[in-house]
Amino acid sequence: MEFAKLWKGQQKKSDCRGERVMCLHGYQDNCASFDNLISVLGGDHTCLCFDWPNHGGSSGTPLGARWTIENYALTIRRVADHVQWLSPFVCLGHSMGGQVAKLFAALYPERVSKLVLLDSGGPVAMYPEEIMWSARRANDELLRFEKRMTESTGGDSRPPPVYSYPEALDRIRRRAYGPLDDEPARTLMTRYLRPGPAGKYCLANDVRLGVPYSQWFSAAQHWDVVKNIRCPTLLIKASDSDSYYNDVYGVFVYLYRRNPNFRTVMVDGNHDVHMNNPSAVAMLVNKFLNNKLLSKL
Repeated sequence: MEFAKLWKGQQKKSDCRGERVMCLHGYQDNCASFDNLISVLGGDHTCLCFDWPNHGGSSGTPLGARWTIENYALTIRRVADHVQWLSPFVCLGHSMGGQVAKLFAALYPERVSKLVLLDSGGPVAMYPEEIMWSARRANDELLRFEKRMTESTGGDSRPPPVYSYPEALDRIRRRAYGPLDDEPARTLMTRYLRPGPAGKYCLANDVRLGVPYSQWFSAAQHWDVVKNIRCPTLLIKASDSDSYYNDVYGVFVYLYRRNPNFRTVMVDGNHDVHMNNPSAVAMLVNKFLNNKLLSKL
């Protein structure tokens, strides 16, 4: 198995073998989140991973640009074209990466052979009357973060926080959706931090990732995305995420059931189960890629 990574400064094209799998990481993570999963995937695959713009080792976007899920979907197209993956390939996305992969598969169905969503619903469906409030909030937050980035004195300006290695590791382990084990946390740290002053570390991710933004689609618009996904699709739900699928992501459970191409399976663990228990997730992914997973949603 070949494990290819692309990031800023590296322009090497992958020498593909077997089925090609593009791995798309989640919000505020980086491509190292797939290291342990890829190491236990069976079969003959070429796995390509990269950091999203503004994440990890990738370059940032210019001031004034607000990066959206639509931009991320275009990033998949840019990367695939760059490495000349011009025929259909597998998209495997965790969390936000799955949301983007879902949109890409609907936009470019001729480019995706199979879709794997790792504990990924959403983005949260919005009512039309919420859009102006949400857009105003996002715009104001973007301006606030950019002010912090450009001002050298006064105002909201302050130096970026720095962490010792143990402090940074603890920050990574304490996840909103449940704790991350030590080994995957250390793996994620390789691209989560950059050297800071006095032997300490700064976060590598762009601070503008803190801007609240969701794809501003109503449930009806989300259905237009889901119904245009024509490839076999597997949703792997983490058992600890049941409350989310029964609440804010409930509409997606309904939408996925309406598309006959979707299948779902449950795996014990939290939102980061592909890092905490990669073997359990790899077994399901392998069965799906080998056309042996037939469980209905």
